[in-house]
Amino acid sequence: MKERYPVLDVMKGVAIFLVVAGHVLAMCIRGIDRAPLFKFIGEIHMPLFFFVSGFLTLRRGKDGGIVMPGLGQRAVRLLLPMVAVSSLWVLWFPLSGLESPLPEGFAGLWGDEWKNGYWFTPVLFVITVLYIPSALLLSRLSGLWSRIAAIAAVWCVLAFAVDLLPPTWISAASLSLVVRFYPVFMAGAVAADCRAAFTAFCGRSSTQTVALAASALLISYVGWYWRYPAIPAWCLDVARPLLHIALAVLAFGVMSPWAARDTATVRMWSFLGRKSLAIYLLHYFFLFPAGGLRPLLESTELAIVPTAVVAAAIAAAIVAVVLIIDYVISFSAPLALLLTGARPKPETKAPQGV
Repeated sequence: MKERYPVLDVMKGVAIFLVVAGHVLAMCIRGIDRAPLFKFIGEIHMPLFFFVSGFLTLRRGKDGGIVMPGLGQRAVRLLLPMVAVSSLWVLWFPLSGLESPLPEGFAGLWGDEWKNGYWFTPVLFVITVLYIPSALLLSRLSGLWSRIAAIAAVWCVLAFAVDLLPPTWISAASLSLVVRFYPVFMAGAVAADCRAAFTAFCGRSSTQTVALAASALLISYVGWYWRYPAIPAWCLDVARPLLHIALAVLAFGVMSPWAARDTATVRMWSFLGRKSLAIYLLHYFFLFPAGGLRPLLESTELAIVPTAVVAAAIAAAIVAVVLIIDYVISFSAPLALLLTGARPKPETKAPQGV
């Protein structure tokens, strides 16, 4: 059995709620992509997911060796529901009344890197495949800085190799996103391998101060990079993984003491974290047109507070509906696996009568 870390569930819970809130702004209301809140959300949620995924992927056996993830199980849990649910979404989208900033139809699903919004699971699977040789490399290194240098070197090789491939291949396999999120995934794996030291590191005031300052500076550049035309384009590629890692350190340090408390709020976010895959896969079907709110938000100059209140309220309603649907689906093991990636629950024998 894997050891469970409450902070990771809470991080996933917060991240998936931000995903839904971001899609409320991008697809329900539309036309307000320039809102500062939308920029913040877009740079925060997915790095947290990939960091947590890397943290949970790193496992060592009794002999101290790294246990490699089962790719067959990962494919069933990540790719099978992605293919099923995203195909249903393509058929449902014309009836939803929504507008999407992404290419539509099956051509967009299989040919565009964003996969009609369902890019996370295939990208996570590809990164997991890349994790296997990366983990073998890291297992031969002992020092922290040597591991960081190795991850940076592999990332540079991946970025260079992807640039040599045809654009259609890159888009079909979402390889640009694989390169973008590989560093923070591997950072999560390294953090898991030295979890006691990492937890202590994130708990320091100096660490949180640096992480907060770095996150603020980097997000102001990554989120609005076109405002800095004098900075070379390659700097954006370097700034993104640094931002992702800074955000992960900040979130882990801030949420760890909070997640250790047994309160109703913590249990709620932890529950959302455990249901994050189901929410991610199903929430698109419950987005609805809310363009009538756009003039109201525009009148506030898209200020963070009113935008956050609207996005959070709609996202909470959507998540609540999704959780109800997920509960109903959970009674059918085949449907639960196909639509939410849930593992079949072990059957319990009914008590025998007297």
